[in-house]
Amino acid sequence: MFYLIISLTVLALSFGLFKKAAGTMALNKLNMVSYIFYFHFFAMSFLGSILVVNHIDNHYLINKLAYDSSRFYGWLAIMYSMVAAPCGMLIAGMFFKNHDMKQLTNCYAKSKIKPLLSEKDSYIKFFLLILSAVSVFSVIYTFKSIGTIPVMSIVRGESAKFLAKLRIDSSAGFQGNIYIRNIFAIALTPILSYIAFAYYKMTKSKKDLLWFLIMLGAGIMISTYSLAKSPLLVYMIGFLLLKTLIDGEVSKKLFVFTGIALVSILILAYVFIMGADTAKIYTLFLSPNSGITGRILLSQSAGTFFSFDIFPSRHDFLGFSSFSSVLSEIFSMDKSERSARIIMSIIMPSAVEEGTAGVINSLFIGEAWANFGLAGVIFAPLWVGFVIQWSYILLLKAEKTPLFLALTVYLTLKWPVTGGFNDFIYNAGIVTMLFIFVIIISSALMLRMINTGKKYIIKFKKVKHAAK
Repeated sequence: MFYLIISLTVLALSFGLFKKAAGTMALNKLNMVSYIFYFHFFAMSFLGSILVVNHIDNHYLINKLAYDSSRFYGWLAIMYSMVAAPCGMLIAGMFFKNHDMKQLTNCYAKSKIKPLLSEKDSYIKFFLLILSAVSVFSVIYTFKSIGTIPVMSIVRGESAKFLAKLRIDSSAGFQGNIYIRNIFAIALTPILSYIAFAYYKMTKSKKDLLWFLIMLGAGIMISTYSLAKSPLLVYMIGFLLLKTLIDGEVSKKLFVFTGIALVSILILAYVFIMGADTAKIYTLFLSPNSGITGRILLSQSAGTFFSFDIFPSRHDFLGFSSFSSVLSEIFSMDKSERSARIIMSIIMPSAVEEGTAGVINSLFIGEAWANFGLAGVIFAPLWVGFVIQWSYILLLKAEKTPLFLALTVYLTLKWPVTGGFNDFIYNAGIVTMLFIFVIIISSALMLRMINTGKKYIIKFKKVKHAAK
């Protein structure tokens, strides 16, 4: 009861701080900050921590903890993160003038989508369409390299064992060029579909609608290439976020319909891909230590508790050695695997050797502890909150263009809050995507200057504050 009372008190405080940082926490007005609170902190960390600290988990991973104290320290770290992260967000807001988030989000919601460089944005679209073609062919290349379209194996009624092997062969055992698959197919295709949708909402033209439908089809296909359940769900949530950014909110009917659709996809995935017993389908949701509920509440947060269980009692703190080979050389340290991989190799060594297990998920504070101990735990949530909020405010103050709308959705979905602290210092995926955006805009600007001789500067909106 003690842990429950403290946890609920922390939840109330955290919600209030996140609300101040987000401007609104309404579910039909999801934004970057509120999505991170509901998805990463509440669903994937907070709820599970209450079960674990009270020893009511009975989960196949949590049961492998060597020290009972790890349950308490993991819970304490999650509670601290839920308060410190929004504090870091509020600190970031101090670096901006007129940063009242409620007024800023309202101003953004009321503004219309605008082209970036010209009335029809033909300079930008020229490069976007080329990139879209490259992405579509990369999706085709990915399936050709796999040798089949995995989702069709479900339609053919293949066994769960066959599908499990196909999942490994499609991801870890991929025989093609991983850069073409990872960058141009997996990363770019969804974001280009978001851009195409935003352009269609702006122009209502049939050409943009066709562009969007093509990219939507490619996005759905690449989201199912490995038969993993989450990519397709996250991809569809992206459109919910995008519509909210464009219109200011989504209707309650659409929100409920989307929720039902996502749950239905999850159920179908567990039945056909994981081979779940249809007669016991209710256990997927009612059981907190198995199925969908167990995966969200416990599996996603298990790495946090193992971080305190393994470091430093069973493995030395990593310091900067897990960041990059360059930093390792600067600090004269050996390059180390990241903590998520080390933890998995300790708790499930045979699965790692067989190639059927990769890393174990954790709230970012788990890796912060594994790297730097108590100093990492104290600093990490403040830094993570600062980085997220600074980026979010910057995007809200930029003009509401299709590219920036898609970038906002991309960052919202890709912030590795339940991934790792290292990625908030250097994130190759986000850096690559930002670099591609810069190249697209720079190339379009150059083409525009050649044709018109006009220069262009990206403008940021000024938020007008209501008189008190």
